[in-house]
Amino acid sequence: MEWFINDLSIRGQFINQDAVRDAIVPILQLRQRRADLRSRILCSRPLAIRPAIGSVTLQQAILQAQDRIFKQLALTWLANAGPFWDDDRKFNPDDYFHHAGEEVTESGLGEASRRLIGGDDAGVFSFLNPPENTFQCSPLEVHHGLPEDPIGAIGVRNFWEVDAIERSALVPPSSWAEMLTSVTNRMNLLTLSDEIESQLKPHPFSRVIAEKVIARLDVLQSLASETMPDGSRSGKATQIYNTYFIGEAPYFTDESANNKRDFKHEMTFRDPGNPNATLFCPWHGKIKASQFRIHFEWPRPTQQKEIKICYIGPKITKH
Repeated sequence: MEWFINDLSIRGQFINQDAVRDAIVPILQLRQRRADLRSRILCSRPLAIRPAIGSVTLQQAILQAQDRIFKQLALTWLANAGPFWDDDRKFNPDDYFHHAGEEVTESGLGEASRRLIGGDDAGVFSFLNPPENTFQCSPLEVHHGLPEDPIGAIGVRNFWEVDAIERSALVPPSSWAEMLTSVTNRMNLLTLSDEIESQLKPHPFSRVIAEKVIARLDVLQSLASETMPDGSRSGKATQIYNTYFIGEAPYFTDESANNKRDFKHEMTFRDPGNPNATLFCPWHGKIKASQFRIHFEWPRPTQQKEIKICYIGPKITKH
């Protein structure tokens, strides 16, 4: 996953240089501590000239700081070395994005949206602006296309605590077995089939695919955790469902009627919770890399909180 600094979250809200420093230092510390994340937290080149303290820009506020080491590290990141997503901007033919009535096409929020549409895992990091804390929610809904001619909406996962970035970016697995162990240990509301290991075994391990599998399953875990005892969804679960099952670039979709008919046998799996039963699972999570799929039981039986994962492997419905 990559995280893009949300330019809109820098809007003159800091009261002084100390407040700017307190907001930026945790990210600098994470960049120093986790070399594997340094290249995956990206900002835009114009971020440095966003207003930070009233009309004083972020770069000016940093230059006024007394802490020499902070000044050096912050300017190296934000003004000199990046990484800057502008240097590798994702292409989109209908390149107009807006959030809450404000255009975000040339901002980190717009770039994260483009990456998500292209099948990449992307989110944003937002600085808070107390007392409003406008961006203390997730996902952020970004609308694609002109307001008078909308194409669709994208839910962009939003982080406002640096610790949350690190928690979501555990040391990547180095094998399918490590990936499955990580999921089993972390995601207590997902029931994985014992057959998944054998489904994956014939295929060379890919860290890119493994990370995307974990990201998709993490969404299902979040959805399950927000399911009420009677099977209904909380407001947060509804938001997750609308973003990842219905949005413009949903992670999860149902198979077509033709595929359900032609591949019914292939999409029927042993029930992970009952070895004497089977489950027909046309709903799946999509991973564009190598066309991998995650088939799971959906919808769930009434009052069932857990989500059963029956298949992880290459796309089944290849004609």
